[in-house]
Amino acid sequence: MIADMQMVASQPHTSPLTVDEYFRAFESGAADYRRMELIEGRVLRMAAQAYPHVLAVTKGSRALYRLFDPARYLVSVQGTVRLSPVSAPDPDLCVREGGESAEEAELSAPLLVIEISDTSYKKDAGSKLRMYAKAGVQDYWIENLISRRVEVYRQPENPTGAEKGWGYAMIRHYKSGESIPLLARPDISICVDELLP
Repeated sequence: MIADMQMVASQPHTSPLTVDEYFRAFESGAADYRRMELIEGRVLRMAAQAYPHVLAVTKGSRALYRLFDPARYLVSVQGTVRLSPVSAPDPDLCVREGGESAEEAELSAPLLVIEISDTSYKKDAGSKLRMYAKAGVQDYWIENLISRRVEVYRQPENPTGAEKGWGYAMIRHYKSGESIPLLARPDISICVDELLP
């Protein structure tokens, strides 16, 4: 059992932490879950959010709530998503099937994951992108606040077979004035201006 999650977050450890161990640390009071997430068995600290990031989360959640029927879909805002035995990230926005059934939504694979990125771009486009691809997330978006675009990643693949070889075969950048068709709902799209602050 982990006695001090803060120590785990600040020091490298040799064996990957499992999601079950991670959640047990919260239940025991050893962890402040609001400031950490589990990525491929490693506990990573989460940065404080500046106002543009908060505004992007607010705008994005409004757009997704409008587009996805709450009886059929769960739109979560900065909620933990169990992706594998060693990964439980807290994406900024996530859409899953099973809206009114908590158990069904928890077990369903994400249809869309959106990370909002300013200071966290290196992680969002690196270790997190590889983690989402490895977990089979078909539609991963990065709202790049610095470059003022939404990067859309689709078709997860690992052409090399190496652990760090995971990525996406299809990558497209959308800018202000453009609309992004949703993979899970091809009949609708979201305008970039509905997402970026």
